[in-house]
Amino acid sequence: MSTPPLQAAQLDALAEVGNIGAGTAATALARMTGVRVDMAVPRVALLPVEDVPGRVGGEDAVVAAILLDVAGDAPGRIVLMIPAVAAQSLVATLMGMPAPASEVPEFDDLAMSALQEVGNVLTGAYLGALSQLTGLRMQPTPPAVGVDMACALLADAVVDVAETSTQALLIETHFHDDDDEPRVGALLYIPTPEALEAVLGRLGVSPVMP
Repeated sequence: MSTPPLQAAQLDALAEVGNIGAGTAATALARMTGVRVDMAVPRVALLPVEDVPGRVGGEDAVVAAILLDVAGDAPGRIVLMIPAVAAQSLVATLMGMPAPASEVPEFDDLAMSALQEVGNVLTGAYLGALSQLTGLRMQPTPPAVGVDMACALLADAVVDVAETSTQALLIETHFHDDDDEPRVGALLYIPTPEALEAVLGRLGVSPVMP
């Protein structure tokens, strides 16, 4: 399925998804970490899945990824990709520990559990924004967490939907804490073709739903 042409209303609504989701996520991160979190203006795009690794640091970039399925009116998959070093620093902040001195991120079971909770909160923020703006019912499943190269994790994320889900909604933003350290790289929503049509149709007809 090729990328459908986007109308101005759809582009504006996708940008609003990014703004609302990032704003809610920034507030949630601040509550979780106990420090002020600022966000950069999100960049939103609809692009082929294979182009995503190059947009989140390169195919060989090591990232922590939180993966979950979306059920309901617009089924698909969501992947939250965080640069591994930033993920390690985020986990340390959540646990009230100093930032690790090692430049080679390591994640034990407790750290992976913390990342899973981060994934629950952040993906919920963006999914809630998308649901709000489309009026579609979208329910997340419990997330899984992995740390690997971006290309490998992305391949795993789409392995069972690749034959039908070739497009991705990429919401790329950066959160900064008091130390001005970037925290989050990108959130990826990979819908089925039918879900993509439903989402874009709702955004084109009514960018903001009550």
